[in-house]
Amino acid sequence: MTSDNTTQKASNEEAKHAWVYLFNLGFYILPMVLFPYTISEIVLLSLAMLVFVGLYFYCFYLPYQRMLWPIIGMYVIACAVTPWNPGSVALFSYVGFFVGFAYRWPYALAVVLGLIGTLAVFQWHVGTHWDLFFHYGGVIVITVAIFGRIERLRQQHAAAERRSADEIERLATSVERERIARDLHDILGHTLSSIVLKSDLAKAQLGKQQYDAAAQQLQELSEIARHSLSQVRQSVSGYKHSGLVLELKRLEQRLHDAGFRTDILGKPPILDTPRETALVLAVTELVTNVIRHSSGQICTIHFDESADVYRVQITDDGSHAEVQSGNGLLGVKQRIQELGGSVEVSTARGCAVALQLPKLELTNTDGAAT
Repeated sequence: MTSDNTTQKASNEEAKHAWVYLFNLGFYILPMVLFPYTISEIVLLSLAMLVFVGLYFYCFYLPYQRMLWPIIGMYVIACAVTPWNPGSVALFSYVGFFVGFAYRWPYALAVVLGLIGTLAVFQWHVGTHWDLFFHYGGVIVITVAIFGRIERLRQQHAAAERRSADEIERLATSVERERIARDLHDILGHTLSSIVLKSDLAKAQLGKQQYDAAAQQLQELSEIARHSLSQVRQSVSGYKHSGLVLELKRLEQRLHDAGFRTDILGKPPILDTPRETALVLAVTELVTNVIRHSSGQICTIHFDESADVYRVQITDDGSHAEVQSGNGLLGVKQRIQELGGSVEVSTARGCAVALQLPKLELTNTDGAAT
């Protein structure tokens, strides 16, 4: 949204209540009731007021940069009626309002001083029907011009708040889209790998006429598909899992089905939900990478901890010249780094990916730290 459009929006909103400020026209109408004007003079003064009010409302629908000519029009009308109706001080006050509203303060101050000079010219040179025309007019013009300036600042502040809110919403939407994309990649990556693996096993067993074993693989394939569908649905509102321990058992079964011997060493840490979710997705992605890319036969998942950090290392005994950081590994690094942790990859002996998460104090329900 451009600044002009933002100003336009603010002015349009204010125009809905612009009629409230017309009470000041009472100063203009009262002399028409009290003074002995002719019918033609009343008609002309009324027409001048209607044109003035039209310009007044028109100004509210314009951006700052386009208010000059309507303001000049209101000023000309105010000057034209002043010799007959000293209540024109009300018209000058509206001119002062829009000057304070539309222009930067140094320029607005100069124009307001010009309006005060105009009032002085009518008071002491042209002549009016009111001895206090300049005195009351000067106070009203200055006061209403200040109100105009305050209104400009209020609308600029409101526009800035809207822009800030829009930017926050845009960033939140972007972050959420990235989260969903990352979750879908991690969730579907390992799920589709399992489907391919189960399908290949079932096909091989059918070829050997091992129908019971093939039926078992197909049954597990159906369960994996249902579980995947549930995870995809959950990913739009935040990935939900069955806990690190249960997910490890599922990963162990996947590795076994893929022909890997699996060793899970150490004790899985007890984490808060966001960090446990990140760790589950990270370990799942790394196990999926082992199944897809490793030529080894053993996969080890080792949990360890020190006073400050939790450590998890996923190792396989395959031969790896170099590990390419694709979307999966980059997603793992991003998840762990967002939690203040780190990821290290080594291919010195097989492939080892080490995750580190800083420890956080957990709080019991009674408020005591653990």
